[in-house]
Amino acid sequence: MVTSNWLQTRAQRTLQALMATAPWALERLRPFAGQILEVRLGHHSFSLKITPEGALSPYTTKSDQPPALTLAIPLEILSDALLNKENLLNHLHLSGNSALAVEIGFLAQHFRPDLEELLSHWFGDIIAHRLGRFWHSTRNWLRDSVRRNRQMFREYAQEEAKLLPTRAQMNRFANHLGDLNDELNRLEQRLAQLS
Repeated sequence: MVTSNWLQTRAQRTLQALMATAPWALERLRPFAGQILEVRLGHHSFSLKITPEGALSPYTTKSDQPPALTLAIPLEILSDALLNKENLLNHLHLSGNSALAVEIGFLAQHFRPDLEELLSHWFGDIIAHRLGRFWHSTRNWLRDSVRRNRQMFREYAQEEAKLLPTRAQMNRFANHLGDLNDELNRLEQRLAQLS
């Protein structure tokens, strides 16, 4: 069974290694040195302290001071976030210091870690390159598969099962609504003239 401390340690080490691949990200966090971030992954939480260099280091000393910023990420969306970063951004909840929240939000949107560089420290350059190629091709295949399955379901729901209206049916409905709106406006004008 995976313990909370093991999960915390792995998440912190991975985050530190990822941040080290992007020096510009460290520069953005440097003004917030000394502030504490609390990260909540489902029911698990851990704290990180921003170092004077802008890095994130584990923070285990519990004090009466609340964290400057709390990041809450639901565990159930993490697997989908690997395929669609926008889904993660839509479910990321930030509370606390607004200036720090803006920087964290910016990093969440624009941070593109060099995974091959990170893996090369652990496995060497050749294996890291092959793992990187495998990851990119697998991610692209999954995205394409999800897109094709959504399209097939939409076509099935529209054409075969008649669960959803077709584009032509939606256009006719919109035209009917426009005509009805015009008729109601003419009726209101006639009523206004009668009174």
